[in-house]
Amino acid sequence: MAMSRAVLKIAGSGLSFKSDFKGIISVLGRRYAPFIVSGFGGLQFDCSEGPARLSPFRPEVKWAGSRLELARGDFRAALDTRSGRGTLTAAPNEQCLDAFLRSLISSLLIRDGGLMLHSAGILKSGKAWLFPGKSGAGKSTLSKLAAAAGAEVISDEINMLRFERGRWRVYGSPFWGEMRSGGRQGSWPLGGVFLPKKAARHRVAPCGKAEAFRVLLRCAVNFSRENREAAAVMSSAARLLAAEPHRLEFSKKDAGFLELVG
Repeated sequence: MAMSRAVLKIAGSGLSFKSDFKGIISVLGRRYAPFIVSGFGGLQFDCSEGPARLSPFRPEVKWAGSRLELARGDFRAALDTRSGRGTLTAAPNEQCLDAFLRSLISSLLIRDGGLMLHSAGILKSGKAWLFPGKSGAGKSTLSKLAAAAGAEVISDEINMLRFERGRWRVYGSPFWGEMRSGGRQGSWPLGGVFLPKKAARHRVAPCGKAEAFRVLLRCAVNFSRENREAAAVMSSAARLLAAEPHRLEFSKKDAGFLELVG
C-alpha cells in the first residue's frame, strides 16, 4: 500500500502527516485545504487509524519535558518537540481531527508564549481586531455583520496569536463557529482587543484591565491541567492587556461598529 502524506501550516507551525491508510490524509486534505502546503518541514506524525469512541470527550494534555501527550476517546498522540517526531492514532473523521489539532496547536502556542483565543477576528486597515467572548457573547453576530459590510473575517470562533519581535500577530484560523468558513493562510499585526456587549446602539466604552484579564483567561483555549501551562496563559494574557482593551457595545442592526474600531 502506497504511503500517503498531507502537510499543513497553521499558526506558523508546519505539521506533516503520513500514513499507510488514506482515510486520515483524505480528511486532512479536504477539511484543511486552505492550509495545505508543499514540503516536509516542521513536526512529523506517523498516523494510524483507530475507533471513533465518544468518551472521554474533552482532550487530555500532558507534558513530560519535551514530550507532549494528547488523548481523547477517538485519538491518541505523542510528540517529542525536540526531535519533531510523533505518532497519531485517530478516527478518520473531521470531528476527531479537528479536536486533535485544536489541542495540539493550543498546547504548542502556550509553550511558545502565544494563545489560542475564543474570539471573533476581523481585519480592518491591514490589522486584526479581536473580540473575545464565550458562547453567546456575540462573536458570530459581529462577524456576520462585518462580512455583510465587506470586511474580511479571520474567524468567528477561534483565533491564534503569537508574540513575535515585540508585537502580537494574529494568524489565519481553520477553526470556525456558525459561519463555517475554511479560513485562509496569513498573519496580521494585532490592532486591538474589544470585549463585545450587545446593546441598543454602537459605542466604545472604557474597560478595566482586571475585567479584561478575567475574560481573556476564560477565553484562552488550554486543555492542560498543569501549573506551568496555567502560568504561561496568565503571562500571555497579561501581555495582551498592553493592547489597551476596550468594551464594544454593538447593535445587531448593522455594521456601524466598524467605524469605531481602529
